[in-house]
Amino acid sequence: MALSKTALTRRSLLKSGAGAAAGLIAMPAIANAQAADAVKLSLEFRIYGGNAPMFLAAENGIFRDLRLDVTSDGSAGSADTLTRVANGSYQFGLADASAVAEFAGRNPEAAPKIVMTVFDVFPAVIMSWKRKPIKSLKDLAGVKLGTSASDAGSKILPALLARNHIDPASFTRMNLDVKLRETMLMKGDVDATIAFDYTALFNLVDNGVKIEDINLLYFKDFGFNFPGNSLIASREMIEKNPDLVKRMALGCARAWVAADRDRKAAIAAVTKRDKLLRSEVEVPRISWVLDRLIKTPEVKQNGIGYIDEKRLTDGLVVLADGLKFTKPITVADIYDGRFLPPAADRKFA
Repeated sequence: MALSKTALTRRSLLKSGAGAAAGLIAMPAIANAQAADAVKLSLEFRIYGGNAPMFLAAENGIFRDLRLDVTSDGSAGSADTLTRVANGSYQFGLADASAVAEFAGRNPEAAPKIVMTVFDVFPAVIMSWKRKPIKSLKDLAGVKLGTSASDAGSKILPALLARNHIDPASFTRMNLDVKLRETMLMKGDVDATIAFDYTALFNLVDNGVKIEDINLLYFKDFGFNFPGNSLIASREMIEKNPDLVKRMALGCARAWVAADRDRKAAIAAVTKRDKLLRSEVEVPRISWVLDRLIKTPEVKQNGIGYIDEKRLTDGLVVLADGLKFTKPITVADIYDGRFLPPAADRKFA
């Protein structure tokens, strides 16, 4: 009997061993099925409060729960991000919608597409001092206006001047390096400058300027009601891996909703990546972005990423005039709305 028990025990052990071995063989397949997709995201500019939600999502599990392993890198701007996504070095990016349209006008076959808008408001402004405010385009008369050769606002300004019957010779347009923009305004070398509000305004704040001393005239107030920063993907990614695009759009939406709930946590996450950032500047910056550029009445009702396509159509007319596209650009050339997440994931509390 003892021999029989021993034999049975050995057979049991052999069976157990075989089962364990089979389990070990199967484990990599299971792990691979659940493995996160490595994603490279090119931000619309340097790392700061304006894109902090991407770092919050990487830290608090939003991306992980969607099987996304996202690495977010700063860029030299939207044009840089568009090039990165178009050439395949990054799968996704955040870029200004007008820059996406400009890229499509120059590179129609290779241009990435917007898969979800983020900023409902185009953040370009004419920034001036409250003591000598530019409250309408007519106030530009006699002014020294700082502009750049690279930013979208400066490029489309002539088209908007024409639409508003403003003589461009009525003011002096001074070309400047965007790195010196705020310095020249503070020194009085220019009376006003074209800039993105959440970038330039808080650069001034970081230099001791009070927000209440600054006047902002938005481009939407004189004829260009286009969205701003948006999540983009390459055409190849959209065609070959739509599931990944869908998950990335969902992660982006959830990231911004989570950042709205806890803005300090979002800034805490991004300051871990760049320890030179100051929370006393970046918390107000992300609050400005959320409250003024994202959470418009339409977005509060419909959720982040909502866009009336007529706004895109109307904006493309202005861009075509200002940027001199070589071929007509349609909404379908720059936007694919199939990946918009469910409203429940996009709505703010």
